Amino acid sequence: MAVEAHSENVPDIALPVGQRFVVIAPTYNHGLAVGQVLNELTGCQLPTIAVNDGSTDCTGAVLQQWFGAASSGPLRLVITHPVNRGKAAALRSGFIEAASLGYTHAASIDTDGQHEVVDLLKLIQCSALNADSIILGARSTQGSGAPLASRVGRLLSNELVWIESGASVMDSQSGMRIYPLTYMQALSGSASRYGFETEVLVRAGWYGVAIIEQSIQCIYKVPGGRTTHFRLIRDTLDSIAMHARLLTRALLPGPTRVCADGDHVTGTLPRRIARWFSPWRLWRMATGDAVARERLAASVGVGLLMATLPIYGVKTVTCLWLAGRFRLHPLALVSISSLSTPPVGLLFAALSICVGGLLLYGKLPDFSVINLQQPPQWSSVNALLAEWLVGSVVAGIALGLLGYILTRALLMRAPQRPLPVDGQGSGERA
Repeated sequence: MAVEAHSENVPDIALPVGQRFVVIAPTYNHGLAVGQVLNELTGCQLPTIAVNDGSTDCTGAVLQQWFGAASSGPLRLVITHPVNRGKAAALRSGFIEAASLGYTHAASIDTDGQHEVVDLLKLIQCSALNADSIILGARSTQGSGAPLASRVGRLLSNELVWIESGASVMDSQSGMRIYPLTYMQALSGSASRYGFETEVLVRAGWYGVAIIEQSIQCIYKVPGGRTTHFRLIRDTLDSIAMHARLLTRALLPGPTRVCADGDHVTGTLPRRIARWFSPWRLWRMATGDAVARERLAASVGVGLLMATLPIYGVKTVTCLWLAGRFRLHPLALVSISSLSTPPVGLLFAALSICVGGLLLYGKLPDFSVINLQQPPQWSSVNALLAEWLVGSVVAGIALGLLGYILTRALLMRAPQRPLPVDGQGSGERA
């Protein structure tokens, strides 16, 4: 690996004391676009480390021209890999060099012309205010001309990152982001090529490093045509293997963390599930801010609705899905929905049948068709099935609303837990 650098008169960007940013620009056979990207970075006074990852086109000559044009101004440094080692290796080389030069944060940018350099300035500004976070540039897919395969791959990757770590992101494959170099040794992982950028986010979730997304533009129709080195079959298989490895690790105990806004929990699956069901979290919701208390009240209301609906066999699964989807407490929701079991469940069924009879026929149903001295027969159930189904929906909604209103009123009267010393909120999300 060869390193060439002009480092005289390197100015610091106007940042908080102690923060120094450098851009890492990995490139492989992007000779048509890399020159403009590097010149724009220099024009924005951004110190830049270009990593030539074994290019065989004119990229090396373009980098030498850019490097040789420096007389003063921000850092220009070229690292050369004799052979192509993949984007992951190029980024790791850049991180090592950046840390050795005393930089605290590394910004990455693709050199194929798809990124706007001005967007990188927005990410750096955000990182200056959130020094311990990864700042992720999220590309919009609306009206962007993004290929269908790219959109589908990004969606699947986002979901897998969430399953494996709890980190919820919109663009896990974006090449524009800011990395705090302090954490990169722990977060780099072992993925090669394009898998590196996804694995970093999963490990960030495991180790409690917050991820903040900022919207950026993406140019899919670049002058001279888009150049991609993604190998459909091999890189897809590598991605599958990487996610299988990460998912296996995610099944083991590990670190977990509540992010700074108190809203989100990341970590391995056992730790996230344990905290999701935690009675202590139930107490935190009951004594938290208005949002947390309303979610707990909603958990009670939805639990009463589910207790009334005759969806036996899938009720628990449905409750868990609702808890995750609407950030309710699963312990409260599942516990209250279990009231549908006898003997209390019989009262819910009777109430539903009565309500259904009044709505459908204007009178209470005839319960004499049910003989409680004998095992239930489908014929007797079928005679009141319409009343039960219709009444369970109406009665369930009414009971749910009543439970929500009463629980919310009681919770709002309870004293609120004091805010932590650092001023973090107490709202709860799972």
